[in-house]
Amino acid sequence: MAASWQEKKRRKENLIGYSFVSFSIIGFMAFMAFPMLYSLYISFMDWNMFVPEKSQFIGWKNYLNVFQNEYFVRGFWNNVILAVMAVPGLLFLSLLVATLLNQKIYAQGALRVVYFLPYIAITTAAALVFSALFHPEFGPINGILKAIGIENTPGWATSTQWALPTIAIFTIWKNVGYCIIIYLAALQGVSQSYYEAASIDGASKFQQFFRITIPLVSPTTFFLLITNIIHSFKMFEEVQILTAGGPGTSSYTMVFHIYQSAFQEFKMGFAAAEAWVYFGVVLVVTAFQFWGEKKWVKY
Repeated sequence: MAASWQEKKRRKENLIGYSFVSFSIIGFMAFMAFPMLYSLYISFMDWNMFVPEKSQFIGWKNYLNVFQNEYFVRGFWNNVILAVMAVPGLLFLSLLVATLLNQKIYAQGALRVVYFLPYIAITTAAALVFSALFHPEFGPINGILKAIGIENTPGWATSTQWALPTIAIFTIWKNVGYCIIIYLAALQGVSQSYYEAASIDGASKFQQFFRITIPLVSPTTFFLLITNIIHSFKMFEEVQILTAGGPGTSSYTMVFHIYQSAFQEFKMGFAAAEAWVYFGVVLVVTAFQFWGEKKWVKY
């Protein structure tokens, strides 16, 4: 009798638990799982979004066209360039500033808030402000450069040479606050005894930073490396607001081209195929990082 009562109680508790998570499961199935599977289905179709009944199955043709599409390939290489330009500088700058903020300095709390503010700002609004700051003719950045004697100032977002660097600079400015906060949390777990022992041995602050700080926060660096590379591959708002993919195709990205294929050219089947190829690219890049993790991450 007691065992039966315990079984009923356990079932009731399980039912209550399932009822709490059911909303999340239903939301995931309705807004994530089903759209993903449906996009996989239409990626094999010449999909007519206005008259779905006229859609035709074309097999792997969309995927073959993706690899032959010069704009998507250009977007892939631009994403790689953005990751190379933005991520290493972002991580190093974040760790350097976090190390300084981890010391006992004046207005430490206020400085942390100032660095974090750009991250919590809406990307669209931040990009509009950034584009005004870096306006090639009327922006204050070029005004400062001219004031110190630089005549040939960069064209920033309007230049084919500076479009990607402009997006990279914006990415660093926007995300540096988040990375600083994560690094600060990691630095709190580093024992001061390491630095005290290094000081006794005559190590300089520079040597302590490279020989103690960087190795001991490498798990955090690995986490931020993965998340920021994935972010650099999924940029859309930044590109749309700052450059709109231009000039020409100099700042095209994969996600930007997927958007154009789907909602400007209405090639839904082709755009779905591009999205799954993009997913594969991000998956391979992430897997490669996990493969290389053991070579430099120290737990």
